Amino acid sequence: MINKLLKLIKSIHVISHLPIYVFNKDFHLEHLFVADRVQVLPYDFTQCCCSEPSSNFLFSGILDEAFIAYSSSDTILIIGPFTTSHLTNAMIRNRVQSYTEDSSLQKLLSQYLELLPYFSLGDVRDFLVHLNFLFNGNPECPYSEDLHLQVTKNNFLLRQEKLKERDWRAFQPDYYTYRYEEQILALVQNGNTEQLREGLAELSNSVIPDNAETPLRSEKNYTIIILEKLSSLALQAGQDISDVYRLRNFYIRLLEEKEKLIDVLYVRDCAIIHFTELMHHFSNKDFSSLVKSVMQHIGLNLYTVLKVSDISKSFYVSEATLSSRFKKETGISVIEYIHKRKISEAKLMLRAGLSPSEVAITLCYYDYAHFSHTFKKITGVTPKAFQLHPQKLYPNFLPSAGPEAEHD
Repeated sequence: MINKLLKLIKSIHVISHLPIYVFNKDFHLEHLFVADRVQVLPYDFTQCCCSEPSSNFLFSGILDEAFIAYSSSDTILIIGPFTTSHLTNAMIRNRVQSYTEDSSLQKLLSQYLELLPYFSLGDVRDFLVHLNFLFNGNPECPYSEDLHLQVTKNNFLLRQEKLKERDWRAFQPDYYTYRYEEQILALVQNGNTEQLREGLAELSNSVIPDNAETPLRSEKNYTIIILEKLSSLALQAGQDISDVYRLRNFYIRLLEEKEKLIDVLYVRDCAIIHFTELMHHFSNKDFSSLVKSVMQHIGLNLYTVLKVSDISKSFYVSEATLSSRFKKETGISVIEYIHKRKISEAKLMLRAGLSPSEVAITLCYYDYAHFSHTFKKITGVTPKAFQLHPQKLYPNFLPSAGPEAEHD
């Protein structure tokens, strides 16, 4: 292998901290780049990806860890292991116990999984783009052409399905589904749970989702679609981005735990009510697009130093204009809103067991005294006193839009 190319491959290892196996065309290992922070298992990669190395770009190991495979002319690269999500202790334990009952081996494999770095599935595409450019000078994903071909095939399959449909003129399920969901979303957007209850009772039959492998899976899939639409509605209304995603993901996790149809329906209805309550705090407020965007910007940057001057520059308005419009629409200043959002987040962190000093640092307060003073001004008690007298924690995903929105 050309020495220059080998240096570039090593640079990928240094930047990503991922082990990289470099094989020749006969699948003989020529180089291995690995750091102490990631462990490797003695895999026989010829069994995993040697059959079609040019198309099998991503494969899994015995513990569902991921590897990237890339081949070009006389070189085959295996990059990994890594995971595409953060592994909790419970997830690690389940994976290891399902593989072996040997306690000593379980300990070894648990340590192996604990040290895995994690990258999003989208990062895999970027890895492949980088490798494709490195080897072939082509800054495109190596499976890009296959995607376009697959879309063409999918279009053909969709047309075939449409031709096979029966009585679609007599009954239009897609139109009915659209109307049903629009009515649900309108009730949620109104933010009135009593009207929601009455409206649901007046609606005709619910939607029968498309068939999946089981009725349970069909209803779960449809519930996830509803959750996505509810999330989109909340974001368009100006709700905090992180909080909306947290709420959505909470219900998706809850949903996937259910094994009975009635429990799926229960989770779906809970989510609809929860989002309705969320919208209640915004339904009577006609915030401008600027103010909504500023609120969402603040919510996404709670763990940084937030200054009104920096925010105004981000939205290309003067500091005076931003301050005036924000105060006029919300009833509080930008800096007051920032503090209320940070203290709301601080409450969750204190209840989760973080020390007050850790919370102050994490939320980027100037020092602990500043954090403690702000916390007491808003809540009436110091952070330490708040932590020593825990109150029952209800799910609170609501941004504090004004003085009336802060309750505890």
